[in-house]
Amino acid sequence: MLTVSQAQTLIRNEAHSFGVERVPLEKSFGRILAQDAVADRDYPPFNRSAMDGYAIVAEQFIAQKEYPVRGAVFAGDTPSLAHDLSRGQAKAIKIMTGAAVPPPFNAVIRREDASEAGGRVAFSGAVIKAWHNISRQGEDLKRGQKISTRGRIIDNATVSLLASLGLVRPHLAKLPRVAIISTGNEIIPPSKKPNPVQIRNSNVFALQCQLAQCGISRVQQVHAADDQKKLRAAITKFSKVDILLLTGGVSAGDSDYVPEVLEKLKFKKIFHKVQMKPGKPLWFGRRGKTVVFAIPGNPFSAQVIFRIFIEPYLRQCLGTHAAPPLALPLAESRRKKDSLENFFPVKIETSTSSLPTLRPLPFNGSGDVRAALFSDGLVVHPAEQAELAAGSVVDFFPWRSF
Repeated sequence: MLTVSQAQTLIRNEAHSFGVERVPLEKSFGRILAQDAVADRDYPPFNRSAMDGYAIVAEQFIAQKEYPVRGAVFAGDTPSLAHDLSRGQAKAIKIMTGAAVPPPFNAVIRREDASEAGGRVAFSGAVIKAWHNISRQGEDLKRGQKISTRGRIIDNATVSLLASLGLVRPHLAKLPRVAIISTGNEIIPPSKKPNPVQIRNSNVFALQCQLAQCGISRVQQVHAADDQKKLRAAITKFSKVDILLLTGGVSAGDSDYVPEVLEKLKFKKIFHKVQMKPGKPLWFGRRGKTVVFAIPGNPFSAQVIFRIFIEPYLRQCLGTHAAPPLALPLAESRRKKDSLENFFPVKIETSTSSLPTLRPLPFNGSGDVRAALFSDGLVVHPAEQAELAAGSVVDFFPWRSF
């Protein structure tokens, strides 16, 4: 049986791009860039005033001296004052934040340090150096300079840069076509009233939610009873998707048909079962371009499998790096009796005097519908360690890392 790390490696080995597409910038939020950005001009594109105030020639500055004010420049103006100005005559112009500073001016004194009356201005302060309160042309980016944005999620900072550079239809990583097949005779839709031995289908909604948090909102789904013919028909229906998720029917029971049916349909088994709890019966394989994750049916198992295996796979396919776990101390000790790698839910507790700590939450196994509720993520209890002491630094996987 594989370790979690070995299973993750085999899954990563199957990662591949789903292609690239161009998308309008306003529809790109949360998607992943498939290109680097290149500056189309210098940024700033001109010497830009960083203050509301007065532009002067720094070398002519004398404190308390009065300067004649020769016009004003506003943001967006094309300055036309330079031809009227001589370096031999000390003058000032009124200038606004964001305006282009015309030559020969090379310093801006803020309005608060100036006193203007009768068309003349005097300044308080001592020495003024060249480029005081001026953002110089090209100090942020030079024309043609490359910015490494490939693989970045388009957040507020990234979209601001793209818009500034005029990249209104960026190249993005294509999202995969995904389908979910839930299985089990006992499973019914949440809208129906269950009899005493039925349970409502929660996995399909939890997985759809986790997919949506990765930017994948279009997901096909169907339910199949514990019947080989019906299961075969459901799988065949989604033969052209990029990722097929099945929940339930993957363990060792008499009606757990999923592994058998997948192999009869010529899906190559890459592995079945992982040394972990919950999620041990995970089956992973592929046929052509379709990758299959067959996940145990218990709700907490399904959510753990997605966070630990499926999300990192998606990240690699989309060209971005998997977020590493955070290292944080455990608030209290935890013991386990098995030799499996355990994943358990925790709550972050903050303190003004120390690092945040992780408080284990009680739950009644992977079938507990509340298992992940109120938790901030998962902590790993290593297979070979019977006890984690209070204060131990552990690997913490927040539920959301996209």
